[in-house]
Order: sequence, then structure tokens, then C-alpha cells
Amino acid sequence: MPRIERLLFALRPKVGARAYAALLWAAVRRHPRAWTAFALFAVAGFAFSHFYWLRFTLTESMPYSLVMVEKTPPALGSLQRGDLVAWRWPGGLIYPEGAVFLKVVKGLPGDPVTTVGRDFYVNGEYLGRAKMLSRYGHTLDANQPGTVPAGHYYFYAPHRDSLDSRYAATGYVAHERILGKAYGIF
Repeated sequence: MPRIERLLFALRPKVGARAYAALLWAAVRRHPRAWTAFALFAVAGFAFSHFYWLRFTLTESMPYSLVMVEKTPPALGSLQRGDLVAWRWPGGLIYPEGAVFLKVVKGLPGDPVTTVGRDFYVNGEYLGRAKMLSRYGHTLDANQPGTVPAGHYYFYAPHRDSLDSRYAATGYVAHERILGKAYGIF
């Protein structure tokens, strides 16, 4: 390891942020390849952040821990069944208004939603049972069967505790609440 890198590593916890930044800048100036790599990394990060957000999932309702979300909301009518989307929660239960949720589109406008007791079906596909109580003890009212309204979607997640469109608190999600398509990273 060159001398300047050993010095930076050794001083990292001992000097203030400003002094450490000055030492880091001196090392970058001394190694032109490091400057090129830093510049490329900064430009790539700026370009990426212009079009995408990185989001961590905080619950186990989706199989991903990290997702990439497009910053541009999809056009009305462009979503398809199976698309993963990020959307803003309307508020209620234990989640504040505007919390970001990730769900899979299972029902499009005009799709039939039927129930047998508290079991939900969209286009004849079984999507799960609406529980009576959340795992935190809150009463959960089941959503109403019928047809997915125009400009709305039926959202789903594979976890049994998912707060998806089986419940009245979520209901059929309006297109205006969708932030963008999401893509699972890991």
C-alpha cells in the first residue's frame, strides 16, 4: 500500500472531516487515475439519480430487499399484470400518509374481483384470504368485490400479512398514487 493511502487509513478516525477531505483531495491529485475513476463514478451517480430511486423494503411482504424505482410515473393504461410498482399510501392504520409501498399489479381497470367469504379472486385467480386482524391487532375490513374501477388497480403481494387490495384500507389504488415501475435488485 503506498504511503499516502496508509496515512489516510491511519488518520481517518483521528482527524476532522475537513482535514480528512484535504488529505483525500491531495491523494486524488497525486493519482490521476483515481481522479478519473472518481469523476466517472460521480457522473454515473448523477445520471442514475436523475432517472431512478433506490429503495429498501422494510417489510417481508415482497421478496426484494432493494429495488430500483423509475422516477417517471407510468402513463395511464401502460401498466400490465405482473408489473412491480411503487406507490404512495393514502394513510391509515399504522402507516403515515405518503409512505411508499411496493406491490404487484394483479388487476387492471375492468377486471372482475370476486370473493368467497374472505377469499379473493381476480380474473378467477386466487390471491389469498383477507385476515380479520393485522399482526398488530388492528381490525381489517375486507375490500368490496366487483370490477376494478377506471383509473385504478388491484395490487397484491405474495406475503400473507401484506396490506394489499384485499383490504378496504388499501382498496383499489388510483393511478395518481403510483410513483413508478420498480425492479427488484436483490
